[in-house]
Amino acid sequence: MSAHTSKLVGGLILSTTLSSVSSFAQTEAADGEDTPVQGQLTEIVVTAQRREQNMQDTPVAVSAFDAESLKASGVTNLQELSHVAPSLQVSSTAGVYLPFLRGVGNNNGTVGNESSVATYIDDVYYTRLSTAYLALGNIQRIEVLNGPQGTLFGRNSSGGAIQMFTRDPSQQAEFNASMGYANYDTVSAQLYASIPLTDTLSWNIAFGGSDQRVGWGKSRTTGQDANLAETFTVRTKLLWEPSDRTMVKIVGFYADSTSDIGSVQDFYEGTYGATPAGGFPGYPAPPALLTSFKEDSDTFYDNRLNARNDATEEGYGGSIRIDQDVGFAELVSISAFRRSEGNYHVDLDYSERNFYHADLGNMDDQVTQEFQLRSKPGAISWMVGTYYLHWKAGYDPATAEGDLFNILVAPGTIYSVFGIQTVDSYSGYAQATVPIGDQTNVTLGARYTEDEMEARGRQTYTIPGVGVVSAAPPGLPDPYTDSAKPSAFTYRAAIDHHFTDDVMAYASVSRGYKSGAFNTLPLATPAARPETVQAYEIGFKSEPFDRRVRINGAAFWSDIENPQVLTTVTTGVLSAVSLTNAQRARSRGAEIAVEAVPVVGLTLRSAATYLDAEYTEFDNAPFFSGGLVPGSTISGPVLGDASGFRMANVPEWRFDAGANYNWITGVGEWVGDIGVSYTGAYPWTADNRLRAEEVTLVNASLRFTPSSMDWMSFSVWGKNLGDVQYYLIGQETAGPVGTGGYVTSPAAPRTYGFTVSVEF
Repeated sequence: MSAHTSKLVGGLILSTTLSSVSSFAQTEAADGEDTPVQGQLTEIVVTAQRREQNMQDTPVAVSAFDAESLKASGVTNLQELSHVAPSLQVSSTAGVYLPFLRGVGNNNGTVGNESSVATYIDDVYYTRLSTAYLALGNIQRIEVLNGPQGTLFGRNSSGGAIQMFTRDPSQQAEFNASMGYANYDTVSAQLYASIPLTDTLSWNIAFGGSDQRVGWGKSRTTGQDANLAETFTVRTKLLWEPSDRTMVKIVGFYADSTSDIGSVQDFYEGTYGATPAGGFPGYPAPPALLTSFKEDSDTFYDNRLNARNDATEEGYGGSIRIDQDVGFAELVSISAFRRSEGNYHVDLDYSERNFYHADLGNMDDQVTQEFQLRSKPGAISWMVGTYYLHWKAGYDPATAEGDLFNILVAPGTIYSVFGIQTVDSYSGYAQATVPIGDQTNVTLGARYTEDEMEARGRQTYTIPGVGVVSAAPPGLPDPYTDSAKPSAFTYRAAIDHHFTDDVMAYASVSRGYKSGAFNTLPLATPAARPETVQAYEIGFKSEPFDRRVRINGAAFWSDIENPQVLTTVTTGVLSAVSLTNAQRARSRGAEIAVEAVPVVGLTLRSAATYLDAEYTEFDNAPFFSGGLVPGSTISGPVLGDASGFRMANVPEWRFDAGANYNWITGVGEWVGDIGVSYTGAYPWTADNRLRAEEVTLVNASLRFTPSSMDWMSFSVWGKNLGDVQYYLIGQETAGPVGTGGYVTSPAAPRTYGFTVSVEF
């Protein structure tokens, strides 16, 4: 029994179920909001402006999902959130999520790089989006904020923000648990327990995890399973309310995961790469070309690796939030820390040979402190705040070995890369919303951020009988040190007007910023420049027909300066993905979302996003050649002009549609849900040579709660019911002596299972 399974067995007796959680909107209604009449859509309360507001009154393009809707839609991790939020595109590599919003983002999973889309859990910013932290366990709601978030949130973001909120303990005892089983011999469990300790003190704890014990495919070399994952998370909160003026919330969490899902496994279907043969006297020469062997669906999830490309991650942390009424305003302090260590084992020749493999040992630690002073409810809403981030991340070390080093250097040689980046970020911000008459509001916000970045890198060989010697290429300082001090002024201005109680329109202009980043693998070049986005947006929100229909839409235009783009760098014998900067890019488009309750119990939903995104100036783009036709292998990069090329990882069209039906019979309550999501084709790479095909996915679920046992429910579910074979990520990389190629990782095949849940 694996370590993860042992943890799950302990938690299986006590596991959480999302299906028993009331929606946030319904909870708010119970606490004082108007309860909707039968057949109406529930009011959705969001905190897109760091205060509770009806989503329909918020002049921000935001999508919100409560626990019940996420469960019914089959969303169990951040990557699947893109199935119901069409402006969101999420890739995954090496155990890290890589979100894009409205075309803004990058596919670099190297430690030390932040996402252009900032992610917050319980108001705490996470620099690295590890899958270990973002399993959707005791989630209360998720908000996806489109466009730059440069004035109110802890860390600047150029593309948008994702807010995840977990459940708070209450003065009412609760216990929810679920146990599940799915194909690929996958067991899962979740637990949520909340109890009052005193009249002013309450506590909760949530466990969750899954153990997939059969892979989607196998290695043709070793017979070992490929594409499988184990995760375990625990999160606990202590809520102390000594008076109606003070609230203290203490959070602690632990998570670990082991997975090769999202790790590059083989060459993209139909592409070619060289095996390690030419140029090595005396080295046994395998066939000259290593082509993708995925001729049919039976081999799509297989590979030829001689070891699994596992990404492991273990981390823990905590936060303390203090809310204090100071009379004229509310003072909030949010203090947090996180420590994380991991390793990514990767077979870089993608073959059965022991030619070139690496263990990328990484660390990622952060400390944050935020202070907010915000107005009490009233005609004018305002907030001022300060934010501090200390972040240390990188490789300490990443090591590589194999026949490549045995031949080029000496038998038994180990190549090591050390690359650590340290960031201290300071910022201050303010925003206010002022009414102009009875139906119009003006919002103004501003922020100044200054980042102090330091980096240190080194490359060494450890040679048996010799010791440690420098492996730095000629002319490169050893160690390599560098620093940068980027800063930015960002802002937001918006006006909204209520034409009626049910129709609101708004217009905004905003500026967002993503800090620069050093390429830590290897750390041997200056930092990528900061990415800034100037965004313009007009939108509307409406709830006609007595709140039985909700129609929200927006049109937007974003000018991006110095967009950070994935590339490949080669320093010495090491080739790795990293960041470079285009000069300018532009993303423009429109999005619309519709919900309706045509009859009692039935809710229909649909959403669409159109994106026209291109590099308007990119004269130093990485271009690769070869690898797409028999007899050729990938080579490059060679710098060229990609101006006018479509931005990488940005589909032109995204559609989502679904239906949820709740009906009550004599034997119990039934809830059925079906969802369809479509993603159009798009380029994986800046040179537009490698493209992802269009994908249509279908998910469905059915839950039954017996009348005689209303504390228990039974669910069956299925994802990707059409068993579509598609990729999570695609990259181009030219390794030493022709290794590498267009490498990729497959997304999940058809999965299905059942869950038993209890609630007390």
